[in-house]
Amino acid sequence: MSESPYPPPQPHQPYPPAMMSPSDERMWGMFGHLSAIAAALFTVVTLSFLGPLVVFLVFKDRSAFVRGHSAEALNMTISLVVYEVVLAVVCTIVSVVTLGFGAGVFVLLAVPGLVALVFAVLAAVAANRGQVYRYPLIFRLVR
Repeated sequence: MSESPYPPPQPHQPYPPAMMSPSDERMWGMFGHLSAIAAALFTVVTLSFLGPLVVFLVFKDRSAFVRGHSAEALNMTISLVVYEVVLAVVCTIVSVVTLGFGAGVFVLLAVPGLVALVFAVLAAVAANRGQVYRYPLIFRLVR
């Protein structure tokens, strides 16, 4: 048998991730926070983590700034879901114990979402300015 005139194939070496410009970092950091709002508006609130999760997974290796903001937004949405579930259980217990007279406390389920909306807008503005923002009262599970 004759040898092939072509060289042997080289092992695939992936390219390092391309770095981002500062304006792109600010834009995607802002989108990390705003995507949580968009996902909450267009889906069930429990799926609001999908937007920040996508931004985190796509850009986590390209920019520490975007990684920090998207991780913070992801942590906020996870915390929001936990707070909503706990509050729903408490409201249900209050409603059952008071034989339905306490059903008005279910209005309180809107409070964490409204607070998260305000903080998400503040975080998006801070990201667009190139500043670091930390949400108060959240569980920091994703780093």
